[in-house]
Amino acid sequence: MNRLKIFLKKYQKPIVQIFSVIGFAIIIGIGIFVIKSDFFGNPERVRDWISGFGSVAPLLFLALTFIQVVIPVLPGNVTTVVGVMLFGIGLGSVLNVVGIFLGSLANFWLARKYGRAFARYFVKDETYEKYIGWVNEGKRFERFFAISMVFPGFPDDFICLIAGLTKMTLKKFIFYFLLCKPITLTLYTLVPLYGMNYLYELLQF
Repeated sequence: MNRLKIFLKKYQKPIVQIFSVIGFAIIIGIGIFVIKSDFFGNPERVRDWISGFGSVAPLLFLALTFIQVVIPVLPGNVTTVVGVMLFGIGLGSVLNVVGIFLGSLANFWLARKYGRAFARYFVKDETYEKYIGWVNEGKRFERFFAISMVFPGFPDDFICLIAGLTKMTLKKFIFYFLLCKPITLTLYTLVPLYGMNYLYELLQF
């Protein structure tokens, strides 16, 4: 445990910077892929290409979604939109919810096992200081947790880490997450997706 704390304290900033660069590069890659594939003009062609990978494609995307929750390589809203683009609203939404749920569950467990040193690993100091005070808020934190899962603008992944530091039980964590997150996650995915589609149609004139 002490070795982990020393490692995290020594290498936290450079590792976060490296993953930030990787995330930025992935975002650019996704943008280039969308443009060159003419997804909005011919989405079925792109989906046919994805289906050529068979059952491996959904599993790979599920793994990517899980990883981006535990290790914030790129913003979560990017992968959720891409998931619906590539796999359709049905399967894409399911993959998004399952991947983010498993990643959030992992964050909860890792924070509970490794403590605050792990919880502050991938966030800026100001973000850590802003939210760490909720650890001792008991029932108030449970309400805050539910709200953060519903509304945008909160660092959801970090708040799941914070939940692991509180006395919240695993059952309550799962209950609040599954009650609040799936519907709002789907909504916040479809809004930007249809917004991009509308913008694409405007640019065709």
